[in-house]
Amino acid sequence: MTTTQPSRLLPALFENVDADWPLTVLHIGPALPETVNFFSDYRCKLHFADLYEELPLRRAEEGEPSLDERLERALALPGGALFDLCFFWDVLNFLSRDAITALMSQLRPHLHPDTLGHCFAPHNARTEASPHYYGIADSGHLRVRQRPRIPPEYQPHPQGELGALLPCFRVERSVLLPDRRTELLLKARLG
Repeated sequence: MTTTQPSRLLPALFENVDADWPLTVLHIGPALPETVNFFSDYRCKLHFADLYEELPLRRAEEGEPSLDERLERALALPGGALFDLCFFWDVLNFLSRDAITALMSQLRPHLHPDTLGHCFAPHNARTEASPHYYGIADSGHLRVRQRPRIPPEYQPHPQGELGALLPCFRVERSVLLPDRRTELLLKARLG
């Protein structure tokens, strides 16, 4: 089942985006047709990295590739790319602290001072995992789809904890949603 849900923070991501200016976007999650269609109105490069398919991401056992190596391979970030927008959705809540640290380490060279991000966090550690995944319908609405299954190893990181785990970003704004999650607008914090 697919529904549309308003977003109070998506408009802030796009308010300073010029449709004629080249845009580079990182979307961590499946490439949904509505998201691809939405960005077809922009001059942009879309990079999809479906980390949900890589879960669970744990510390490596002896003889296995390291967590950094597995993330580097899964993300396959284009050399020299600087992302203007990063969509994390709720994947951060399925990553351990170590995996988030490794993700930020991989992402940091691809951010610039005006990079913006978007994610969801639980209101508190007792908030259940969302049974949904997301795409962009338009600059003010999300397309919400039912997941075929909840990804493994849900590790809820409430807003305060998540803010400490993201050294490359600071929370610019947050909105409490009816399902006891928060929608977060992030801004790059470099230096």
